[in-house]
Amino acid sequence: MTPVMLSIAGSDCSAGAGIQADIKTGFALGCYPLTVVTCVVSEAPGHVAGIAPLDADFVAGQLAECLRSFPVAAVKTGMLYSPEILRAVAKLLPSGIPLVVDPVMVATAGDALMLDETLSVYEELLFPRATLITPNLDELARLTASPLAHSLPQLEESARALADHTACAVLAKGGHLNGDICTDVLCSAAGELQRFQHSRVTGVTTHGTGCTLSSAITAFLAQGCPLSEAVQRGLNYTTHAIEHSHRWKNICALNHALV
Repeated sequence: MTPVMLSIAGSDCSAGAGIQADIKTGFALGCYPLTVVTCVVSEAPGHVAGIAPLDADFVAGQLAECLRSFPVAAVKTGMLYSPEILRAVAKLLPSGIPLVVDPVMVATAGDALMLDETLSVYEELLFPRATLITPNLDELARLTASPLAHSLPQLEESARALADHTACAVLAKGGHLNGDICTDVLCSAAGELQRFQHSRVTGVTTHGTGCTLSSAITAFLAQGCPLSEAVQRGLNYTTHAIEHSHRWKNICALNHALV
C-alpha cells in the first residue's frame, strides 16, 4: 500500500514552496500526499505580495476529514501563521505517528510568515509532540533567543540548546553558512550530534528548499525509515532537486530555482 503523508501548510502560487512543494515531493518519493491548507500566499520567489489566512475552524475541518478518511502515516507542519490556526491543528493531531515541524516564520525575502504571538503556542502545543523540528539559521536564532550562527560550532550549540529546551530532535539547517561544503546538524533530544555534509550547488538562489526538505523527511518517515536515515535521504533528495531545478532569470531579476 502506498504510504500516506499529510502536509499542513500554506499555498504558494509560484508552486516552489508550501503545499505545492510538499505535493511534488511526496509523489516523487512514492507517497500519497494529503494537504490541509492554512493560508493562501500571493508570492513569487523573492517577494511576498500578500497573505490570506483561512478560518481556523475551516482548517480544522480539512484536517479532520483527512484523518477520518485516510491511514495517515506521518505529518508535517509548515506555515501555520496564527495562534488560532495552530491551536486548531494541535487539538486534532494524532499521537503515535511521526510529526515533522518546519517552524516557518520568515520568507527568504524577509517577509513575516507568522504572527509574533504564535511562537509561544508552538512551544506550548506543537514542539512537545514533534518527532523533529527543522529550523533554518534565522528560525534557530529566534527559537533559542541567541545570535545568528555564523560557524558550525555555533550551529551545533544552538541545535543542542533547542533540543534541550523542547526535548525533541532538531535538524539545524546550515545551508546559509559560508563554505563550499554545506553542513546540517541533527541533534537528538538527548543532545547527541550527527553531521550531514554535501557539496554546495552554486550560482542559484533557491525558493522552497526548506519545505522540500521537511516534506521529504516526512515521506521517508511515512515509509518507516528511522529518523537519521530519513534525514539523510531527505537531504540527498533536496540536493538533487536543487541541482535539477527549474530556473528563470526574469523572476524578480534573480536567477531563482524552484525545486
